[in-house]
Amino acid sequence: MVALIFIVGFTHVCAALTYSGGGEWEYSTEIAIKENSGQDLTNYQVPVVLKSSNFDFSRAQAGGQDLRFTSGDKQLQHWVEEWNTQSKTATVWVRIPYVASGGTTRIQMHYGNPLAADISSGTSTFQFFDDFNSNNLAFGNWEQFTTGGGQIGIVSGTARLIVPDYHPADIARIKTTDNFPINSVFVVKRKKVTTGTDSRGPVIVQGFVDSRNEDRSHMLVSTEFLNEASVKWVIRNSTASTSFTSSDLTNINTAEDTWYTTGVAWYLEDETGKVAFFRNGVRDSKMDLTTTERANNLNLITMKAYLSARTYPDVSDNTGYAAFDHAYVRKFVPDEPTVTAGKVAGAAVQENTTDVPEPVKINVNVPGGVINAVRVLDTTTYDASLMKELNASGFNLIMVRTTADNIWGLERFVKAAHENGIQVYAMLIRDGGSSGSIIDTAQQIADYNNKSLARFDGINIALNPCSEDPDEACEDNLAMLEDLRASSGSLPVAVDVPVSYDRSELQEVSENVEFFILLTYDEQGTYLNDTPTIVDSVSAKMGEIRGAGENALIGIAVDEDYMTDTQVQGLIEGLQDYYSEDTAFMGTSIVVFSEYQEYSEVTAETDEGRTIPAFTGIIAVAMLLAGAYVVRKR
Repeated sequence: MVALIFIVGFTHVCAALTYSGGGEWEYSTEIAIKENSGQDLTNYQVPVVLKSSNFDFSRAQAGGQDLRFTSGDKQLQHWVEEWNTQSKTATVWVRIPYVASGGTTRIQMHYGNPLAADISSGTSTFQFFDDFNSNNLAFGNWEQFTTGGGQIGIVSGTARLIVPDYHPADIARIKTTDNFPINSVFVVKRKKVTTGTDSRGPVIVQGFVDSRNEDRSHMLVSTEFLNEASVKWVIRNSTASTSFTSSDLTNINTAEDTWYTTGVAWYLEDETGKVAFFRNGVRDSKMDLTTTERANNLNLITMKAYLSARTYPDVSDNTGYAAFDHAYVRKFVPDEPTVTAGKVAGAAVQENTTDVPEPVKINVNVPGGVINAVRVLDTTTYDASLMKELNASGFNLIMVRTTADNIWGLERFVKAAHENGIQVYAMLIRDGGSSGSIIDTAQQIADYNNKSLARFDGINIALNPCSEDPDEACEDNLAMLEDLRASSGSLPVAVDVPVSYDRSELQEVSENVEFFILLTYDEQGTYLNDTPTIVDSVSAKMGEIRGAGENALIGIAVDEDYMTDTQVQGLIEGLQDYYSEDTAFMGTSIVVFSEYQEYSEVTAETDEGRTIPAFTGIIAVAMLLAGAYVVRKR
């Protein structure tokens, strides 16, 4: 974990830095690196993580080109992995010459020089680095091998291991020319693209292999199936005559053609060999593996970093390729150093400047196996930074308003969500239209999913309240959902249930629904905001849903500042506590009531002037906490 805390100081900075390109550095920040593993660290790489709450991005160049790091009078090597001025986030790796066991080393970060040249260098920072910016694999970096129809190429700054043919042994693999000792981690930014009809796509393998022969000894992570749903270790130690292939241990859950990072760590702790797996910089404890004297599966000799893509031996059309944006090997210890940034110094820093802390956001802890989602009416305000913020807050599902006209216009939005590990449901809104138009849109979504790089994960729709001409309206609901199910294929379907909906009709439609959302508010201005009243209002509908063996969310209305409203958190937790033993309860949906009313006011009307129910409860932004039942039932 990296902690960054900035405190304002008032000293002008003018460090004598090399490769400057001219100019002076206006600001500097002291950074402390504390050793936690109980061993001396030499030339160890540490990440400096910057964000809007601890760093003023307007004081640095747009890509961080003016960053410099020094220790005493020595300039340190660094590499900018990410620098996003829009989301105000950055990750910079710095090579630290020495940190004593249990000690603290202090360095300086300099910035604020518009003339400074970019000296970011992964090659100088890590034990091994390749960003694949040449026309071919860098000479001296890799050994390569293909069999069957396997191919290896560089396309637009990415390496591709391609398995393009029906073949039981299509393989493309590369391994580093250099060897690396234990206490190393091999990190790549990667994605999988399927070109065949088999949605599993190729198998991707990453890890370390014996420098003499990868078949003799190796420590590899194999990821398989759609969305990299199956992840397992494949380990062999010829010296100890042992081998081990684990069961499926975890789920990367990343959509095809979506960039993400993975790391395979190999290290020694308490004289015992261990391995670990990281996804997007976060260690997956499900993949932790320790050897024992009885099962000494890990080799302790030097190893080469290894990547491969291959087809399945069943000769199915799972062709495609694995793409890699960059790859590096760095040093690794199990308890990595803590990085803390201290004073900001510079002539332009105002003496009376006071950092105003951001309001503390609510943090709803839901039981294990749930899905946290956000509902979006207008995607124009959503960029990569907001997606990343949603992901950092634990949200992994978005429901986005979808029409026949904007389906393909949402591809980039859906892809950005998938890149942050967030699923996307298409919300189909009547807006005064007929059920037929909804079905037509669902058919277009199915066609889109067959062709797009970023597929929708489900469909969301509202029920007609059945309050006027109930027989006709309820029959319309049933027919619409049956047609919707037929049109959308295997996509999950979720429906809103208006306050006025007849509870006795719920079982009629339940066979075509994955889960219900029981609203506790309406467009007339009525909404409930305490746990006992809400529980009483939905008890009958919950009973019908429970009797049908189905599941439901409870929809509540809140104010615009709900994200910093502790009463909202208390309401959500109160409902969770009440229904903690109820298998029908999935979670709580939140709607910003003012936005809900604003949308309701422009709902279309019939020729008789009667309001046609649109997607009841639609809003610009709403949060949904749903259960894993969706995934299981799908």
